Amino acid sequence: MNNVTLKGSKDGYVMIISDQGDFSNSLKELKKLIANQNVGSSEEEVIQVTIKTGNRLLTDEQVKELKTSFAEYPEIEIKSIDSEVEAKSSIEKLIKDSQMNIEAGIVRSGQKLEYDGDLLFLGTLHEGAHISATGSVFIIGDVHGVVQAGFPDNTGVAICGNLTGAAQLRIADVIEIATEDNADKFKNNSFAYLDDLHTINVEDIQNYREIIKDSRKRTV
Repeated sequence: MNNVTLKGSKDGYVMIISDQGDFSNSLKELKKLIANQNVGSSEEEVIQVTIKTGNRLLTDEQVKELKTSFAEYPEIEIKSIDSEVEAKSSIEKLIKDSQMNIEAGIVRSGQKLEYDGDLLFLGTLHEGAHISATGSVFIIGDVHGVVQAGFPDNTGVAICGNLTGAAQLRIADVIEIATEDNADKFKNNSFAYLDDLHTINVEDIQNYREIIKDSRKRTV
């Protein structure tokens, strides 16, 4: 059974390294396979190779060994190294970023509460207090302080619900301060988001799904 298989595609080549075989043996087989491709002319067009490792997640050292094997052949370039599994740290981050937090307490002046993921705020935010989330913030309670979504640089989020009385809205690195001139747009049943000019805009909550969908497309 071969540990390494080479297949052609319209975008280049796909090299499949078996997740069942010993990696060291697979690496030796891979080197022989490369050597048999008759590369070596500097005039040849660079060949793009996608490497697939199945259910094997390569370590940093194994990735380094793999790249070293290809370094002898400048006519072959690794396009990507793809695995069907994710690193534990990536999964943990995904879970953390997608979780919904619920806060129903009183946040007093001088306090700052921070959350990973989205936040449903049911409590009372006093003037001079600050709540912050890496995701979106949904407000059913009363806010009179600073509400921040998308900390520190997530622009595809929103602050939704009861914005009445908020002193400041922050999304990623953009700040909107409530003043006499704009206080009327800080109201209930609305949401704040970053528009295509990277400024905070406030719309009726009925338009949330359509606008946020477009906003997230711009951040991809």
